[in-house]
Amino acid sequence: MHVEPQKFFLMPIPPTPNGRLHLGHIAGPYLRMDMLGRYLRTQGHRVDVVSAVDGFDSYVLWKALQEGRTPQDVCSDYHRQIAHDLASLDIVVDDFLDLVQGPHARRHAENARRAIERLVERGLTETIVEKVLYSEKTGRYLAGAWLVGHCPQCGAGAAGYFCEACGAHFRPQAMVEPRARMGDDALEWREVESLFLRIDEEEPLLRSIAASGASPRFMDVVRRFLAQEGRRVRLTAPGEWGVAWSADRFGNPRVLFEAGWEYALTCGDQCASEADEMHPMYRNCDTTTLVSFGIDNAVLLLAGSAAVMGALPDCKPFDYVLTNYFYNLQGEKFSTSRLHVVWAADIVEATPATSDAVRYFLARESPEEETTNFDVDAFIAFVNDELVSTLQARIHTAGAALDNLSGELVQICEPLSGELAAMLEALGVSFRLNAVTVRGACAVLLAWTMRPGIDLSDAIQAYGWLKGLACIAAPVMPRLANEIWWALGHDGAPLQAQLWTATRPRGGLAVRQWFAPLQRDSLDRCLPAGQLRERSAAHA
Repeated sequence: MHVEPQKFFLMPIPPTPNGRLHLGHIAGPYLRMDMLGRYLRTQGHRVDVVSAVDGFDSYVLWKALQEGRTPQDVCSDYHRQIAHDLASLDIVVDDFLDLVQGPHARRHAENARRAIERLVERGLTETIVEKVLYSEKTGRYLAGAWLVGHCPQCGAGAAGYFCEACGAHFRPQAMVEPRARMGDDALEWREVESLFLRIDEEEPLLRSIAASGASPRFMDVVRRFLAQEGRRVRLTAPGEWGVAWSADRFGNPRVLFEAGWEYALTCGDQCASEADEMHPMYRNCDTTTLVSFGIDNAVLLLAGSAAVMGALPDCKPFDYVLTNYFYNLQGEKFSTSRLHVVWAADIVEATPATSDAVRYFLARESPEEETTNFDVDAFIAFVNDELVSTLQARIHTAGAALDNLSGELVQICEPLSGELAAMLEALGVSFRLNAVTVRGACAVLLAWTMRPGIDLSDAIQAYGWLKGLACIAAPVMPRLANEIWWALGHDGAPLQAQLWTATRPRGGLAVRQWFAPLQRDSLDRCLPAGQLRERSAAHA
């Protein structure tokens, strides 16, 4: 079936450069967006993936204080390390920007300031006086990373403006039992003026968010926020680290409160300039846009970003959103402060595990509908039983049969062609833009892998099965898919338009090893120290 090529702009949410990426980060917005991008490319679409680091997050300041470095150095260093973590798991980002410094920093600041100026000019903003704790000793406003306490909605421990437990977003003065994170005393409540966007019509915004693919639970978070804040979205915050805005009438410095929309403008600029085309976030642009993020950013991206972009006369919100919940490690939340983490690059660079194996397992366990968990023993069993003993063994059998066709012109025959078409249709359902499910894509991959009634020792059947495997596995296990595609006589990455084309197989799959057996000891170099101590105690 012919698919008309389309243009897509994908923006995985910018990570904060206060540390590396761990598997909890990867399993959420980054792997899912990469899989969608790879699927769209197999359809022949043009896909631009552009993101950045969220360098003006106050957690960068806290990290700089901890490490005795400037925030600029911290941002630059972790920008590089995050890029390496993404690349180690074959997560493609065409442009990954540092907007604190470097060639795009000025444009980013100009984009953000001009957008807010236009909202002010259109009479869509309100100035609200609020109270923030201020330290005379350090000169810090206790907001963002510097403020801890308990969520006013669910009572869980919270920091800054957000509650990770329930997704709530609130003003600093609403924090229950507020206190300084570190080093700030002589505290006083100080009045500050903050700029907010006023949302005059809530229902059109909610309809737009729902149409973008936000789940009912995410919608509930947004509705609670809009009711709590009187349909207002924050645009500025007190402080000096960020894109500067004019001081308030009390003399307090202010910066723009980043909520994703400003990154959409600058990352979209990069996408447009490289292709010499219209900005993808403009209303009359035919590029389809998507953003991915977790529940901790639901208010920022669904209410804040969508409201701001919708209020700008020539812009549009993201067309679609990919959302996720948290991903735990051994039943507990990933924690960089406690070093309860598995760093993304370490699991493939310090152990026998491969990128394809990690990607498949994370996708199969994706937290797309609820919080899920990376269990080390389950990962080992998955690699050993499902990949080494089953998938790899079946590829070896099919590869040996394929070698008998080396150099001959071959194509997929019935009944495999009809069955494969049905599988590809199911894969397409998994990647519907308003309901992406990478778990569903993994289920299709497993069904094709274990397809009954096929004789993989028969060369023609092996050829058809391998072709289907390459196309279906391409979003999940790109290295495996590309090698199979090449062995079948194609070049480049799998394309569904070439699936039915006759080729001359090159072979060579019968002895290739993609997956190695794992043992618990072989993963020790990437596991948190606490897990190693627990295992040692259990065997003592």
